[in-house]
Amino acid sequence: MPEKFPIVLSKSQRGALLLLLSFLFLIPALRLSDAERITEGQIQDRYADFQRLWKPLESNQKEPRVQSFTYNPNYLTDYRAYRLGIPTQAYDRLMEHRAQGRFVNSIEEFQQVTAVSDSLLKVLESQFRFPNFYKTTVKKRPLQKQDLNTATAASLEKINGIGPVLSQRILKYRKRLSGFSTIDQCYELYGLDSLVVARLLQRFEIQTPPSIQKLDLNKATLKELRDLPYLDEEDARKIVSYRTQNNGITLSILSELFVNYPNKLERIKLYLH
Repeated sequence: MPEKFPIVLSKSQRGALLLLLSFLFLIPALRLSDAERITEGQIQDRYADFQRLWKPLESNQKEPRVQSFTYNPNYLTDYRAYRLGIPTQAYDRLMEHRAQGRFVNSIEEFQQVTAVSDSLLKVLESQFRFPNFYKTTVKKRPLQKQDLNTATAASLEKINGIGPVLSQRILKYRKRLSGFSTIDQCYELYGLDSLVVARLLQRFEIQTPPSIQKLDLNKATLKELRDLPYLDEEDARKIVSYRTQNNGITLSILSELFVNYPNKLERIKLYLH
């Protein structure tokens, strides 16, 4: 069975229908002769009958629903701003604010940015819908750093930019140094750029001191000096030669031998006394 739909008429259509029905009810009386014309009371009775017929029809009519629109002011078009009565200068200020990647999150902030009047703001308040921002404060736990002098290859490879090759290179260099004495020694590794070192130092630090057996500068043999980190064959010979010619040498004298390598001098002192 087909579905029945109620008849819906607008206010103007209902008025026209009422006028037409009134005319249809009253016109027979106008056509009658004077002797046959119905009385005024009869006309009123007919009108009352019409009202009874019209009432159920009228009760089924629904007033047209007026839709109310709200707008997020962060995405207003120039046309919509014009329709809402927002001055051009105010709209331009809003667009400049948005061009910087910023949002207005309240009616008060909208006025601060656009400088619209209080009277206009009252009108706009009912037209605007601001997004709900839920600010959640996430407390970051302090990152527990690991010991660089006991780190494994697997733990080092968790750092972005460090693969199996670099992790093994770090471990070999750490062994040669007898352990890292300072974080700056990480920058000495070939292939390990400063960005990767920065990421490494976010997760690692020196927690245990290196195991270094310092050599006596005046007793160390040429081979022992040559095998030390930061010293090569020429450096070792230079130290032994000076020590032989001057019947001894002190750490302060090393600054004269390596005057052009102050950083190297500081590293050499880690292994000599």
